[in-house]
Amino acid sequence: MSKITAVYVCSNCDAQSPKWSGRCLSCGAWGSIGKEPVVPNVHDVHSVHDVSRAAAGTIRSFDSINNQTPVVCRLSSGLDALDLVLGGGLVPGSATLIAGEPGMGKSTLLSQVAVAMTSKDKKVIYVTGEESPTQINIRLSRLSQSTPSSLSYLDDTRADIIAATLEAEKPDLAIIDSIQSLTTEQASGEAGSVSQVKACAAILTQTAKKTGVPVILVGQVTKDGEIAGPRVLEHVVDTVLSLEGDKLHRFRVLRVIKHRFGSTDETALFDMQEDGLHIITNPSLALLDTHTAVPGSAVGCVLEGRRPLLVELQALVTAAGYSAPVRKSTGFDAARLNMMLAVLTRHAGVSVYDKDVYANVAGGLSVRDPGADLALAAAIASAVKNKPLNAKTAYFGEIGLTGELRPVALPELRIKEIIKMGFTTVICPTIKTATISGIEVVQCKTVREALA
Repeated sequence: MSKITAVYVCSNCDAQSPKWSGRCLSCGAWGSIGKEPVVPNVHDVHSVHDVSRAAAGTIRSFDSINNQTPVVCRLSSGLDALDLVLGGGLVPGSATLIAGEPGMGKSTLLSQVAVAMTSKDKKVIYVTGEESPTQINIRLSRLSQSTPSSLSYLDDTRADIIAATLEAEKPDLAIIDSIQSLTTEQASGEAGSVSQVKACAAILTQTAKKTGVPVILVGQVTKDGEIAGPRVLEHVVDTVLSLEGDKLHRFRVLRVIKHRFGSTDETALFDMQEDGLHIITNPSLALLDTHTAVPGSAVGCVLEGRRPLLVELQALVTAAGYSAPVRKSTGFDAARLNMMLAVLTRHAGVSVYDKDVYANVAGGLSVRDPGADLALAAAIASAVKNKPLNAKTAYFGEIGLTGELRPVALPELRIKEIIKMGFTTVICPTIKTATISGIEVVQCKTVREALA
């Protein structure tokens, strides 16, 4: 019997090393290396490189494939917002990973999908891993008055048993909640380890493609917001969705991180309520519902994928209580906030070097679009001057280190959304397009000019 040894594997890049280290030498991640037992290969070393024993494969020309574009019959999930994000619905035989922090509503969203599909006479199997069938039934009762009879569950965490069940039953959809709770005898380690997650994901993905059953996997995230488990997990599946937001706020954003069968530009905004997640058809109206013209508040237009959203950027500027001023941000990158404060002090005449500055994106959203720079700069300048901005003026634009305003993606689409929401003025960088009617477009080259 071969002796079991141990190697140290990075959960971020799957790199292996003979000894433990606090930082991975391959990808540079901190605290990502864990111990994994492995059984060394007992075969002769020379036989590994001996290809003479393997039979040659049969090569074929691509001309043998039908030249017509194959038509993919997508399966509706029962939720219009999820179908929109997926490019029309679930592709048969696909593997989809939906990840998010605890409390974001991943299981709630998938429970709604299960109820919606079974109500249309579709067969759905819900694999219970983290929760017991009783707990899931309580959630289903909260979301629906009656649980459809075609909705079944499998109370097992063995990936091989789950795969065999899908081959035998061939349901219309399989929901695995979650991938970190599954195990297989083909890999060593406990549930949630790198080897187990990688092996279980490979088994279920192969089963999905073999049977044509679409599989949705629930994945957890680390404290840094990364998907828990090896990075190879994201490469194995066909689609990666991320459900984000602040669990203390009502809004949730469903983003597409990877999609082999469609675009990654679509997003959906949900409202978390007692009876589940509700799609918000007009996100800008919902996000600006409580907006008022007060000092330190500005409206900016940001992009979530290709969807423009109007959000309220807030800033609070006070005298520093200590020798080193405090700079905090919620929903906005802290490093970018510090850079912007330096630019405002140096190039815009807005002195904040000795002030405490707090920035916030109202509604609990996390803004990644650099087009929000100008709106936040306007909010900071308004807070410093203690003067409210025009309630019917919106902003978008990226701020450079030299104080210039840089163009951002899809300016026409942003302006159309601003006009739709009833704003009369937009301040933005120079747009190299035809004149836009219906709104006053103030095009500026520098941040000083925009804040004047």
